[in-house]
Amino acid sequence: MTDRRLRGAVLGGLAAFLVLVVLQHPLRPDLPPGERFISEYAKGSTASLQVGAFLAWALAFAAAAWLAARTPRRPIARALTVVALAVAATGTVVAALFATQTVAGELQAGVQRTLEGRLHDLGTLALFAGLVVAALASLRLVPRKRFRVTVALLALALVATVPILVALGLDLPGIGQRAFVLIGCAWTWRFAAEVPTRGTPLAAPS
Repeated sequence: MTDRRLRGAVLGGLAAFLVLVVLQHPLRPDLPPGERFISEYAKGSTASLQVGAFLAWALAFAAAAWLAARTPRRPIARALTVVALAVAATGTVVAALFATQTVAGELQAGVQRTLEGRLHDLGTLALFAGLVVAALASLRLVPRKRFRVTVALLALALVATVPILVALGLDLPGIGQRAFVLIGCAWTWRFAAEVPTRGTPLAAPS
C-alpha cells in the first residue's frame, strides 16, 4: 500500500469515527454528552453505530502504525511508535467487541463487574496508554519543529482540560473524555501527515 493511501486511511478512519460519534448525540438524548462517555453509545439502539465508530478509529491507528514502520530513521523511536499504535488499535477493537458496564466511567452501586466489562476497561486503557506512548516516541521520530510544537500544544490542552472544568465548577466527565479523544485524533492526523517515510525527503532536525 502506498503512503498516500495509508494517509488517506488514517484521515478516513478518523473522520468516520468522529462523524459516527457526533451522529449519535441527537439519537441518544438519554446520554447527555457532557455527562456520559462515548463507550455508553455501544449499548442500546446505537450499538452498531458506536461499534462501527470504534472500528474506524482502530483502522486509523493501524494505518498510522504502518506509516511509522516505513520511517527510515531512529529505529528505537520507530519501534516504540509502531508498537504503541498497534496497542492502541488492538485496544480500540477490544473496546468495540466488549461493552462497558460503567456510567460516566464509574461502576454503579450494586453492579458486579463481569469479564466483558473488564475486557472493555482493559481495551480503553490500552488505547489511551498506547496513544500517550506513541505521541512521546513520535517527538524523536518526526524531525520537524512544527510537529513538535503541535504535540506540545496538544499536551498542554490535555493537561489543562480537567483543571479548567474544576475551576469553572463544572462536573462534566463526558467533556473531559471527549477532549482527550479529540486531542488523540488531532495528534494521529498530524503524525500521519508529518512522519517521514522512505519516499519522503527528510527535513533537517531542529
